Amino acid sequence: MAKKKSLPKHIKQNLATLDRMKAAAKDLAAPAKPPGRGSAQFVLRYSDEMRDRIAHLAKSQGMSINAMLIALLERALSHGDHVEQLQQSTAEIFNRLEKLEGLVGEHDARLSGRDPYNEER
Repeated sequence: MAKKKSLPKHIKQNLATLDRMKAAAKDLAAPAKPPGRGSAQFVLRYSDEMRDRIAHLAKSQGMSINAMLIALLERALSHGDHVEQLQQSTAEIFNRLEKLEGLVGEHDARLSGRDPYNEER
């Protein structure tokens, strides 16, 4: 893999964001301002297995199930833009890689005495 120094600034920023997201996933924090009893409510339907997983995760973090759900939702919403930026950067990297492969192919053809622009296909 190429060193981070040789990557464009926005790609380095996206990689740094990805590192922060990974670190945040390891250490879930409670929401800064947990909603109170007067906050808006809605019914959420999920399987018993999912409830058990959420309850286990909440207990391991010392949180209520509700606080854990809020924390997970906040984290998912806050990372949406970062994921989109990362996907765009990845697409840009693949486009540049394809272009580079084409240029290398042309260069190799010229070095071997073939003219890639006049070859019969």
